[in-house]
Amino acid sequence: MRLGAPVTRVLADGVEVAGERLRSYNVIWTAGVRAASLTASLGVPLGPGGRVKVAPDCSLPGHPEVFVIGDAAWLIDSASGAAVPGVSQGALQMGRYVARLIDAELRGKRSARERGFHYRDWGSMATVGKSRAVVELGRLRFGGLLAWFAWMALHITVLIGFRNRLAVLSSWIYSYVFFRRGSRLITRAVPPEES
Repeated sequence: MRLGAPVTRVLADGVEVAGERLRSYNVIWTAGVRAASLTASLGVPLGPGGRVKVAPDCSLPGHPEVFVIGDAAWLIDSASGAAVPGVSQGALQMGRYVARLIDAELRGKRSARERGFHYRDWGSMATVGKSRAVVELGRLRFGGLLAWFAWMALHITVLIGFRNRLAVLSSWIYSYVFFRRGSRLITRAVPPEES
């Protein structure tokens, strides 16, 4: 493990770190998420990861007519004292909150902003291999096959429409039975290696 040594190139057979080539059959990238570069051009204070520091109602401080949500927003939840994570649940909840706030203000309810946004953590799930996943729902934590079925069930149920659910489930079954890997990453063509 090398800390503070940025990877300068990813190659077919490894990586290059500070001019040194490290050979490997597997390259696993782990890093934090940065907000879109647009946030840096707004001229407003930024939080970790280039996220915009927003008021409790998801608006820009001093600009109540401008909202920033999702992983572009840095918001400390007043109820929990923790930062709202830059995950899809945070973005969905912020989006619903801001939509309700705008609707209320259009109907003349000026007190809608007083409560502020509150994030509700519904838990986390992730697949970690064939027939394996991890689930964290509050204090409940488990992994393995049961977690994998829970992950699949959740993802099928949130899809819109029976046809989409059937198509995705069929694709997953086919991939599972025939050991096919779905596309995980879209990359550009790798240029030929220099001599």
